[in-house]
Amino acid sequence: MPYISVIVPVYNAEKTIERCVESIQRQSYGDLEILLIDDGSGDGSGALCDRLAGQDDRIRVCHKENGGVSHTRNTGMKMAEGRYLLFVDGDDYLPDDYCESLIKAQTEAGEDAFCWTALRIVSENNSVAEQNLVYEKAERSVAERCDVLKFSARYLLNSPVNKLYHADIIKRHGLAMEEKISIAEDLLFNLQYLDAAGNCRIVILNQVPYYYVRNGQVSLDNRYRKNFYAIHKKILGALWDYCQKWQAPPEDIPLFFTRYWEYMQNAFANLESAGCPLSGFAKFVEKSRITADGYFQKSLVQKKGTMGRGSYLMWRSRVYLLAWLYEKIR
Repeated sequence: MPYISVIVPVYNAEKTIERCVESIQRQSYGDLEILLIDDGSGDGSGALCDRLAGQDDRIRVCHKENGGVSHTRNTGMKMAEGRYLLFVDGDDYLPDDYCESLIKAQTEAGEDAFCWTALRIVSENNSVAEQNLVYEKAERSVAERCDVLKFSARYLLNSPVNKLYHADIIKRHGLAMEEKISIAEDLLFNLQYLDAAGNCRIVILNQVPYYYVRNGQVSLDNRYRKNFYAIHKKILGALWDYCQKWQAPPEDIPLFFTRYWEYMQNAFANLESAGCPLSGFAKFVEKSRITADGYFQKSLVQKKGTMGRGSYLMWRSRVYLLAWLYEKIR
C-alpha cells in the first residue's frame, strides 16, 4: 500500500502533463502512487498518460467521459489506496522535496495534524513568480480551524492542491467534491474536511511552494459563469456558519466581510462579462438582488470609510439603479 496517493485530473493537458508527472516521479520521497484521471480529453493527453504509465509501475490511469474537475477528483479519491491524498493539477508541478517536506512535517506534528504548503503562482512561461501565497513570513506556521478567516483572507483555503489530506477522514465521513457546481467547490470541500477533522492543528510550510501555473486563467476568469452570485452566496454563507461554529476570533470577523465584498464585486463584473445571455432588465434585477443582500449591506458598512458619502448612501438604498446613476453622474 502506498503512503501517498497523488491524484492528477487530466483534461486536454498534453502540453503540460509530462512535466507535471515528471515532477512527481522525481520526488525524493518515493512511497507513492500516481493516479492520472483522464477526463475525456480531446487531445493526445490520454495516450500520453498511458505511455507514462508504461514507464513507471507507480502510475495508474483511468479514462472516463468528461464530467468536470470535481467528478474527476472524486474518481481519483475512490481509486486511491494511500494513507494520504495529494491533489496536483495537470498543468502544475512540484519541487523535488515537496512530498518529503510534507511527510516530515506530518510526522513531527503528529497524526492529528493537517499539513499545507505555500502556493506560488507562476506566469504562463512557467519561470516568473507572480505571487507567493503564504500564511505568514515564518518558515512554519501552526494554526487551528478557528483561524479559517485568516486562511481565506490569504487565499489559502480556496484550493485542494497544496494540502495533505488524511484518506481515512475523507472515507469515514463520505466527503466528496460537489459536482453540481463548477466554481468555489474546492472551498466548500475544504470547509467540510476541516469540520470532519475536528479541532486539529494545521501546519503550514510557508517556504515550501506548490507551483500553480496560471496558463490561460485570465480568459477563463473573464467568461460568464451562470449562477455566480447564488453559488458564492451559498458557499460564503457556509464559511460564515463554520466560523461561528469554530469560534473564530471576533477581530477576524471583518475579514469575512472584506472577502464578501470582493466576491460580490466579481459577481457584478460577471454580469457584464463575455457570453452573458441576460437582458439589460434581467441584469438590473440580479444586481439589485446583490445590492439588497444582507451580507453585502454589512460589507458596505465596513467599506464606508473608504468611499464618499454620496456613493455610500446610494449603495445603502438597496436599489442598484440608484448606485449606477450616481456613478454615471459623478
